[in-house]
Amino acid sequence: MHIKKNATQQELEAAAAAYARNLYRDVMQWRLRAQLVIIFLCCINPPSIFGFFMMGAVLTALFVCFVAWAYINNEPQLLQNALMWWYIWVGAVYVLNTILRALLCRKISLTLQHYKDADLTDATPIPTPLHFPLRWEKDENATHWQNLVLFHAPQRGLYALELVIENYNGTLESPPEGACACHTEEIAGDRIRYTALYRLEAGNHWLATALSNASDPAPEAYLTQLSKLDF
Repeated sequence: MHIKKNATQQELEAAAAAYARNLYRDVMQWRLRAQLVIIFLCCINPPSIFGFFMMGAVLTALFVCFVAWAYINNEPQLLQNALMWWYIWVGAVYVLNTILRALLCRKISLTLQHYKDADLTDATPIPTPLHFPLRWEKDENATHWQNLVLFHAPQRGLYALELVIENYNGTLESPPEGACACHTEEIAGDRIRYTALYRLEAGNHWLATALSNASDPAPEAYLTQLSKLDF
């Protein structure tokens, strides 16, 4: 996901829609390779689609034994009926898997389209973040760097924020919550660049960040707003 500086609301909406489409495609597993894997598993071990691999393996083994018995004992009707019901079961599992994934996509869609309510606070928000330096504090166990800033959204809309962490040997363990689209670029021991889109109601919003490694010194980090207020 690439967001240019001073991106308009139309450009942000297009980026959010593209991110959502890719996410839905991954959840539905529409890519050819994923579909072939699903069809193969449905054919040889249907319950494994839902995580019941061992139970499915036992049922498949029993089915193979029954089919072999029917074939050896020259029972074509039993063999035909067994294969027919197996194909029906395979089809039912495939359809059910697709329906469940579609329902999950619907739930994700509602989350991505949700506008985060403003936080009630008397604290003073930071100015419009243009390369705004962040200050870090260690958590109570001194194992994570933490940061909390108050961002002000003057109007309801999409906001693009970019967090850049320089010269840091760790990972971005917990980025600010509520993003409707995000992308992370990470070079171990050098730089982390986190770009995210947020749907925000007008008002102040707390943005909390946590890093995995609290070794000294504290990393240098900056927050930048990439979006343009062209409502």
